[in-house]
Amino acid sequence: MTAAGAGFRLCLRRLNTIKKLRGRLTALFADDLLRHTAVLFAGMAVVHVCNLVYQMAVSRAFRKTPEEYALLAAFLGVLAIISYPLATLTTGLSHYSSLLQQEGRAGDVKRLLRKWLLLSSAPAFLLGAAAVVFNHPVAGYMNLNRFAPVIIAGAVLPAMFWLPVLTGAAQGLQLFGWSSLSGILGSVLRLLLGAGLVWFWYPACGWAMLGHSAGIYLSAAVLAVGLFLVLRGGAETSTALPSMRFYLLQSSFVLTAFAVLLNADVVLVKHYLPDNTELAFASTLGRLVAWLPMPVAMAMFPKVASSGGATAEHRKIFLHSFSYTAICVAAAAVGCLLLPRLLLHILFGIHAASDSMVQLTRLMALAMSASALLNVVVQFLLAQRRFKETLGVGGSCLLYLLSAHLFHGTAQQIAVASGIFNVAALLTGLYAVLRLKPVIRP
Repeated sequence: MTAAGAGFRLCLRRLNTIKKLRGRLTALFADDLLRHTAVLFAGMAVVHVCNLVYQMAVSRAFRKTPEEYALLAAFLGVLAIISYPLATLTTGLSHYSSLLQQEGRAGDVKRLLRKWLLLSSAPAFLLGAAAVVFNHPVAGYMNLNRFAPVIIAGAVLPAMFWLPVLTGAAQGLQLFGWSSLSGILGSVLRLLLGAGLVWFWYPACGWAMLGHSAGIYLSAAVLAVGLFLVLRGGAETSTALPSMRFYLLQSSFVLTAFAVLLNADVVLVKHYLPDNTELAFASTLGRLVAWLPMPVAMAMFPKVASSGGATAEHRKIFLHSFSYTAICVAAAAVGCLLLPRLLLHILFGIHAASDSMVQLTRLMALAMSASALLNVVVQFLLAQRRFKETLGVGGSCLLYLLSAHLFHGTAQQIAVASGIFNVAALLTGLYAVLRLKPVIRP
């Protein structure tokens, strides 16, 4: 064989290898779940960076008054617990928007959206006004001697009601680009305004919360513009809209329970152990493990929405989503377990974290790892309308609160309880999902 012939064959083999690799990459990105997850993940990556910088900035601004950071973490925890029951609006709008689109009635999503924006406005303004008027009891529960943070929290409630409605419609229509843009712009404003105020105006919890609230309003406004542009040409029909009330009622219990499992630790510590500031830092770092893979569940939801039971394809999408989430969680959790002091130093400027803070960081990383996986399970069951299968989540939530009430001598006890009952909810939910028998569609 001549040298030229051998070289020619080598070139052919390399070309074939490149073609095979290109074919595999094409097939990989043809997967809607992976492609949409990538879009959401890219957007959420920017959001996470902005949130990290926000946490780094405010924690350093509160270096001389760590109780202010603990208070901020507690209030953000309260808002997060409120937002998860409101996420029933997201799941409901996403579920029925997806079904309407599957039925060729995308134009009717406008009617559904208008209806629920109006319905959500009344309780939003009533609750916001109640929080402002009755700020003393809330402040007393949080062991707080001023009321500005409570008033700001009340003022943001209308946007917190509108945002899940808009997010649900965008998710159901798979407008993941607009969803990502909304999150990015909101987090940028949160960073610039919230961190800017505490650095250049005054280092107080209320100013940091003001930036957080403004970011939520901006996110809602951006999504409203995107949905208007996408839906303005769609034809509406006279067919009755699907009723969401029973779905929302059942979903609210599930998501409230999940919200407590995910976020209640800082609130419980602030109530039972008001002098403890270490858990606020450890919990914020650990919660990053849970937030990192959430785009996977967001991309999964409209793809498995069904009113007639799970199919083999739905099961396959769930397993892929659970696997992708597990990979993200493992990478983030390993960092928190192996390098807690370094991460606490980078994020919060803590030069010599105590052994108890390191232990809390590791405990919260493990608890939030289970919570991140639980989110995939919960979202799948809600998309499939499998409410009985979520009873384990509610039971775990009640046992968690009971355990914290009985055993709260140290923050470590509450962190351990968080881990135990997140794992319990995950195992019961995963068992329920795997027991579902796929239906065969004609």
